[in-house]
Amino acid sequence: MSVDLRRAAGTAAAVAITAHLVATSLFNTPDSFNLDLRRYVGGWTVPGWRFFAPNPGVQNVHLLVRTRGGSTRTAPSDWVDVTPTIRHGFWNVLMNPKSRGPKALFDAMQQLSVMKANYSQFDWMVSSTAYELVRDAASGLVSGGDSQEFQFLLLNYFPAAPPEKRMQPILVSRWEGRFHA
Repeated sequence: MSVDLRRAAGTAAAVAITAHLVATSLFNTPDSFNLDLRRYVGGWTVPGWRFFAPNPGVQNVHLLVRTRGGSTRTAPSDWVDVTPTIRHGFWNVLMNPKSRGPKALFDAMQQLSVMKANYSQFDWMVSSTAYELVRDAASGLVSGGDSQEFQFLLLNYFPAAPPEKRMQPILVSRWEGRFHA
């Protein structure tokens, strides 16, 4: 490869990275810039981050499950925390393809939390897409041998709260069949 071609490729890469950083910075300013920016990026995905505003995260949402046999007389198992965890490494800053599944589950759990905070009726929550996603994820995370049914619990955990106020139940599901189509 000639020196001129290498120099041109390096310049093109530097311009692309600079343009991406500028677009990302502009995209994360107040909303008045966001709509104008979209017509200039030509389909390029620009990350949108909202770390602290307008509602900073002050709690962690946990997914717990328990199982029981097919009979309602069977005693349920203890609650087990099956919240997916993501290992964070140095390269996750640049690329983290394994974060999408847990992020979708987290968003669904947050949606159920918002429904509960807005006094939604249980029947309405159970018929929501968020509930179905959490139910199906919980079904896949259940390890209970030959148990026929499971139940999940969403729990908000507030690390900065006094010990007696750190855990707040959001939703206890109905008893569900083990697998859903």
